[in-house]
Amino acid sequence: MEQQQFRRGFPRRFELLVSLFVLLFLLLACENGLTQGGKQPDPVTVSQRMQLKGKISVKGSEPHTYLCLSTDSRTDYRLTGELKDLIWTRFQQEMMTLEGVVSKKALGPGFPAEFIVHKIVKPPPE
Repeated sequence: MEQQQFRRGFPRRFELLVSLFVLLFLLLACENGLTQGGKQPDPVTVSQRMQLKGKISVKGSEPHTYLCLSTDSRTDYRLTGELKDLIWTRFQQEMMTLEGVVSKKALGPGFPAEFIVHKIVKPPPE
């Protein structure tokens, strides 16, 4: 008698478990969609030409150092491109405005977005 009750109860439990997972998935999908509505696009994801203003610094430990532009919104950009060496040697610890294109999104701490510098718009006064 107990085996029959177990067999009848098992499909019902399985059905409830599947329903719970489907409901959870739908709630997470809706929450993600609702939180994205009305937001301005993150400048890190934009791949058109743009200007960034921030402080130039070198971050990381040898041999993994990189040239970085830190904005007022605490977003770091790894600087690349033909002007990188010039900026590295002449403008460390200076506030600058650079023009270029974001080539890669940030992946998390220690992996900032990459910014290809095309033009130095406003170097610091000398």
